[in-house]
Parts: sequence; C-alpha cells; structure tokens
Amino acid sequence: MSSTVSSTVSSPPDHLQAKRVELILQQLEQLPTLPTVALRVLEVAADSESTINQIVSLISSDISLTTRILQLVHRADLGVAGEVNDLNRAVVLLGFDAVRSAVLAITVFQTFSGTGANESSFSREDFWKHCVAVACCAELLAEALHDAQINPSEAFVCGLLHDLGKVALDTMLPKSFARVVEAADLLRGNIADVERSIIGLDHMVVGKRLAERWNLPRAIRECLWLHNQLPQAQPATVGHSRMINLITLADLLVREQHLGYSGNYTFPISRQNLCEAIGLPTAAVDGAITSLVERMEARAQALQLGQSSSQELYQQALARANQELGRVSGQLAAKNRRLAIRAKFFDALSSFQSELRPDSPPQVVLAAIGQTAVDVLGVNCVGAFSLMPGQNFAELMLFDESGQVFETSLVDCETRPLARESGDGPVMHAGDELDWLLSAISPRLEGDQRYWVCLEADGLCIGGVVWGAVSGEAQRLGPQVQELSAISGGWSLALRTAQIREEARRLAEQLAETNRQLTNAQNEIVRQRMMTSVGEMAAGAAHEMNNPLAVISGRSQLLAGQLADPKHKAMAHLINDQSHRLSQIISELMDFAKPVPPRPEECDAADLVARALHDAKQHADPADRTIEVTMGDVPPVRVDPLQVAAALTEVIDNALLATDPASGHVTIHAAFDPHSSRVAITVTDNGCGMDPETLKRAFDPFFSSKPAGRRRGMGLPKALRWVESSGGTMRMESREREGTRTLILLPAATPPVDQAQPSRRKAAN
Repeated sequence: MSSTVSSTVSSPPDHLQAKRVELILQQLEQLPTLPTVALRVLEVAADSESTINQIVSLISSDISLTTRILQLVHRADLGVAGEVNDLNRAVVLLGFDAVRSAVLAITVFQTFSGTGANESSFSREDFWKHCVAVACCAELLAEALHDAQINPSEAFVCGLLHDLGKVALDTMLPKSFARVVEAADLLRGNIADVERSIIGLDHMVVGKRLAERWNLPRAIRECLWLHNQLPQAQPATVGHSRMINLITLADLLVREQHLGYSGNYTFPISRQNLCEAIGLPTAAVDGAITSLVERMEARAQALQLGQSSSQELYQQALARANQELGRVSGQLAAKNRRLAIRAKFFDALSSFQSELRPDSPPQVVLAAIGQTAVDVLGVNCVGAFSLMPGQNFAELMLFDESGQVFETSLVDCETRPLARESGDGPVMHAGDELDWLLSAISPRLEGDQRYWVCLEADGLCIGGVVWGAVSGEAQRLGPQVQELSAISGGWSLALRTAQIREEARRLAEQLAETNRQLTNAQNEIVRQRMMTSVGEMAAGAAHEMNNPLAVISGRSQLLAGQLADPKHKAMAHLINDQSHRLSQIISELMDFAKPVPPRPEECDAADLVARALHDAKQHADPADRTIEVTMGDVPPVRVDPLQVAAALTEVIDNALLATDPASGHVTIHAAFDPHSSRVAITVTDNGCGMDPETLKRAFDPFFSSKPAGRRRGMGLPKALRWVESSGGTMRMESREREGTRTLILLPAATPPVDQAQPSRRKAAN
C-alpha cells in the first residue's frame, strides 16, 4: 500500500519531536504479529483445566513448533536419556510452563528472524546471543532461588525478550538505529540514553508497546519496560518487581562476561543491591556464572538460534506462508464485516465494537471509525481525525472506498473546532473551524462541498469524520439522523476512552523516566555537594595554616644558621624543607578550592594531545612503552587550552605509570560525534587496571591507591574539574590486570551539521 507525505508550516522542535515519537509508535502496528497457533498454545497452556492432548494437538499442527519442542526435550539439563520422538512424552517431560515458554521464545525469534535485515553496525547475531545468554542466566538464577513465585521457564522467556524493543527499532528505523549503535559504541554509555537523544524514545518503551500489542503476559511487559532500573525507583503499581530485578541482574552478569552485544556500557546498579531485592544469596550468582556458557550453548542449539541450516530456511518459508495466509484471511474477514455493516447501522456499531480490545489505543479506534464510516456514509473517501484535549495537533487517517488506510499524518490544529449545539443533527457543513484540516486533505475528497460529524465528550470536540459530496448531502442523510447520532455517540465514547487510557499510559511512562532522571540528578547533587565541601575545607585549612607555616619556616632557617652541631643543623633544615612541602600542598588545595576561571578559546584537539603527551613524558619516563596516537576527522574544540591540556597530561601520566616499562602500550584516539557535537578523546592502556572500589573512587579528592607519601590523590579530581569547567565530561572504565580506558568529551567549536527538518505532516506506512 502506498503512502503520501505532505509538508506545510514548520513547528517548534519539541512539537516535531512529539510528532516523530507518535509516528514511530504507530509503526508498531506494521510489525508482524505472533502466529495464531502460538497464541492458542499460550492460551491453552495457561488454563489449569487444559489437557495434554489439547496442547499436543495444537503443536502438532505446526511442523516448525513440533520439531523445536522435540529438539528442546533433549537438553542436557533435563537429563533425558535416549531418543524422544513422541510429542506427548515431550510435553510431559517439559511440563506446561516450559512448553508455554518455549513456544513463545521460538515464535518471537521466528517473527523477527527474517525482517529488517540491513548492513548496519548492529549485529543481529550478537544481539540474539546476548538475549539467549540473559535468558539462560535468568533461568539459572531462578532455579537457584527455589521460589515458587519465580518460575525458571518464565524467567527464561523474560530474559530472552527483555531487549525486544531494540530489534523492533532496528526493523522499523534501520538507519536511525544504526546511528544509535555507532554513538553508543563511541560514547561508551547506555544505549537507551542515546536512543532517547536520537530517536526520541528508548527500546524499553517500544518493547512495552509491542508486548501490549501482542497481549503478552504482564510479567514480560514489565520486564521489557523496567529492566535496568533501580529496585527502589520502580513504580509502586508494578506487579512483578522481583522478576524485573532478576532480569536486571542477569543482564548485568551477562554484560560483565561480554557475551553478545547489548550497547550498554554502564553499570549503575550493584550486584549486592539486586541480590538483596530478589532475596538471592550471592553464592548463587557465582554458580550461575560458572554454568552459564554450557547452558547457553545447549539452549541455543536446542532453539536453533543463530544457525543457517536448510531446515531453518524451510521453517522460515513456512512461517512466511502462514503469515501471508493470515493476512489474506484478515482481509477476507474485513470485507465480510463491511458487507454486514451495509445491512443496517446498528449492525455496523456492533461490528465497530467487536474490532476493539479493552486496551485499544486511539490509533486502532480511529482506524475502526474510518472503516465503519466509509460504509455507513456511502462515500469513496473519508478522513477521520483524533484531537486529544491539551494538544494543538490532530492525528488524521484517510480511507479509500474499501475502508483501507492510504495516508496517516499529523496536522497542526490552528483553531480547535467547537462541539455541535444541542438539537443539531450530527451531519454539519464544514466551515472556517476546519480550514486547518481541509487545506491539507480537501483535494483528496469528492464533490465540491465538505461535511463532517463532530465527535465530542464533556462539551469538547475530540475528533471527527470528514468527507466530500455534492450539495444536498445533509438532506440525503436526513432520514438516518437517529442512526447516525447513535453510531457517532459510540465512536465518541470509544475514542475518548482510548484517549484517556493513552494519557494514563503516557503519564506512567513519563513517571518512570522522571524517576530515572531524578536518580541521576541526586547522584550529581551529592557529588557537587562533596566537591563544594572539599573546596570550603581546603580554603579554610589553607587560611589557618599559612601563618603558622610561615613562622615555622622562618624560625627553622634562623635556627639552622645558629646551630653548630651538624646533626642539629640537619634537623633544622629538614623542618624548613617539610614546611615548604606542606606549603606546596596548601597551594594545591587552594588551586582545587578556587580554580582559575576558564578562558575558553577555539583550539585544535591534535595540538592539545601533542602538548599533553609532551608534558606527560617529562613527568614519567616512557621507557620502551608503545604510544600510539590516532586523530580522526575532528573539528576544533572550544575549551581552556591550558586547563584541558593539564587534564590530559594527568590522564596520560597515569596511563604511563600504570603500564610495564618494557611491554606497556598506550593508545590515544580522537573522534567526533556529530549528534552531540562533542569530540571524544580516549586514552587506553594495558596496565594493571583498577579494582571496582578503586575505580569508583578514582575522582574522589585525596584518594590514592598508591602507598602513603607517593601520591596526594588530587590529580584526577583536578583534571575532572578542569574538563567540566570547559563544558566537558570525563569517565573511566577499568578492569584489574587488563588496563584502563579514560574517555574525555569536549564541546566542539562548530555547531553540529543541521539535520533535515521533519515535515509538518508525515505519512506512516
């Protein structure tokens, strides 16, 4: 089906972003649905009164599912000896819960295995490897928990599908998601943050919406939506918080083991915190890690994930054929419903209501309204729009004579139309109140006159149905006024109910996002407060100690000049030297407490790196270490060159000191992220690295892992302060005996390249 893209007056950036998010969420309706056989298996397996024969009968109707279930029963962890070729016995050995979970896992993988293929940097194979690893790890943790409320089979499925939103985004927006993956790999942050920055929403929300569309169990929906959130930051209405925390822990463990690709390089939640929230002993975590690879390989082989055999190609072709058959059957059913709608209006209203689920979003309701309106009005083209209270744009769908959508767009609402006056019929002549809409769609409508039916709630217009005809349309529909009033009332009720539910859902999602931002803000406030306290303490200490030090220094010099005993004279000189050393420490404290205000200027990143490398070599002998510098195509940066160069010197100096003089290797690389308009300078070494506790406190003032007297613990704190004062950021990654990576992000002097502005009205396929 073709789609039309139109553009008119531009809108503010936040308005355009909101429209883009809506259009993306609408595209979820275009993704494949789960096969009918899988949905029936899930429904029957969840019924406590179901029998094995019912399950076997459903599974045996699908060759692909039958083959996978028989292969799955030979998993090593089930301890089944000999060949199992009987489906009845396989279902008995696995159990209803395991069969239900296996069917869901298999069908979801098949649904996306042949869609959205592209040559971007996002590797589907590595992504599924990560998902399988998380699923196996969650299953192992659930088994170790020995808790009836946490089913291992359910934990496996929640783990397998926890990042489903990523593959959905890659399917719908391959180019945009490719930019997300590249930026996440460069910035070494959380891919969800990059998704919200580039696309406008993250994979958690997309996964939640897709799970709602597929009507998946609540536990799976909540895990897709809230995994990787702090246990104490989850909404109070969550019903499966322990399962969410279990999946978060499994994801953390898998990412620590570098299994597959997730795009998340951050570890904001500790193992201990998650184990306490789940009620899991820490010894169980070590056991799960030990058995993870073996379990993962066995399960991936059983599910045939990541393989390209002739049998799998046949199964994919069969699945596509089933999907096409389902689509044709759906079209035939829709035509049959439309023939019934023409019989009389109340049959049309009944059919309209049968199209809706209790949780249908406004887009589905609007589609049902348009399909019904084409038949009851007897016209060839109809426009149906939804206008949510508080918004200044309307969502519009255009339908052809068969009731199919041929254009979906968002249109700015310049003046909100008024609800019809009491006593007026439902059919009204479209006047000035709809000029903002008619100017965009009028050429597609029939006739020379425009009519509409206003959908209202609480005295406000919440939408409408617009069509074109010749003069006398109101008289033609006059005998059907009562029926039109009844069906428009049903349309209004369904649309307003869906709008209210959508508002509540968005509010819940915004609350979850606000909780995440609040957690980050609280951590930053604590750090800033500590830095302020340290600065005030340093300033006070310096003020109080300077005068006594001056007296000590002066008296020790006089004493050294008056003493004749060489031993006593040396002691006096030692006192004088140490007083000078203490004075230098106080000067450093003052520099930290009251740093010199930055003087930003445009400078070349290569010059900063060269200057810092030269200074670092003066501080630490590079010996036989290999130092590799690679500079990408980066623009100039706008920073204080002296302070940023000093910060780079400190980082390179630490890298040189941490590596072996003979076999050490230090890499300095610079690249540019056009989306955030920041230059990323990465310093990587293969030195001794840091343990988690040292890494956590690396930027704390006065902290040093070196022996007492060797370092004062002020180098990295001052470097961080210098970088931040120029508008940059700094973060570190390190593993013991593997090395350290330090990332410094600096603002580019030139603004990012203007991206193409999205159109005011954009069609969604």
